[in-house]
Amino acid sequence: MTEIEVEGVGVMRLVNNFQLARIKNIANREDREIAFAAFGLGMTVKQFKALPEEQRRAAWDAHSRLCSPAALAPERGAQPDRPRLPRPFERVSEEKMIQIGRELIRIKDQLPHGHFGPWVREQSGLSVSQAQRFMRAAIATQGPAA
Repeated sequence: MTEIEVEGVGVMRLVNNFQLARIKNIANREDREIAFAAFGLGMTVKQFKALPEEQRRAAWDAHSRLCSPAALAPERGAQPDRPRLPRPFERVSEEKMIQIGRELIRIKDQLPHGHFGPWVREQSGLSVSQAQRFMRAAIATQGPAA
């Protein structure tokens, strides 16, 4: 789960690394706490404070559900089918390239906008160019879109 619709307000998403850095620089402690929900909705702290109490409560509920351990836990069903990533300088067969590319596309679709590049660099064990090459191979096997 990467986003939740908050009725009358917008879509709540997890904050990205840039927004997190901005939040850390907010001097006022109360505004810093509010910034997580405000930035998640694409608002400023001032705009969030201007919302009616009911909408703010709904936004905080959505933020809590989005950040809950159950929402952040990896899917159990996807783990056994995951292909092993190649070691450095290991040749990768076309079939395995397509498998890894499909898995990367699935992960990219689950992550919020702007989070895939950092995820590839920090957690995947692949370079960005490798990930792009594998995803291109997976897309090429799907054929033209209908």
